Amino acid sequence: IKFLVRFREYDLRGICMRLRSWKMIQKDLVGSVSGSRKYDDGTFIHTSPVISMAYDDGLFMMRTENSIYECDVQDFIGTEVELNLLIENAEHHDRQTTTTLDGYRY
Repeated sequence: IKFLVRFREYDLRGICMRLRSWKMIQKDLVGSVSGSRKYDDGTFIHTSPVISMAYDDGLFMMRTENSIYECDVQDFIGTEVELNLLIENAEHHDRQTTTTLDGYRY
């Protein structure tokens, strides 16, 4: 799994877990996890709050304090309105990061 973040490509195999049948409740993710060292594949989990997110081509990368989750829009179980709000929020996170980076002096 490779994800493009501001012209850098990160290989996230072994670092991130995948959530299926997922949705966001307030700031937390819920769903069936796979690729976890702690939980068996298919275990339903409730994460700690999401602190950052990115979205590209139908795929979210969500970061909590201790973990990174890959969440495909095809596996989203919320409403279309909720999904559109998540995409908007992810784009807002991206703009904030860009603004912070653009303001940094080298």
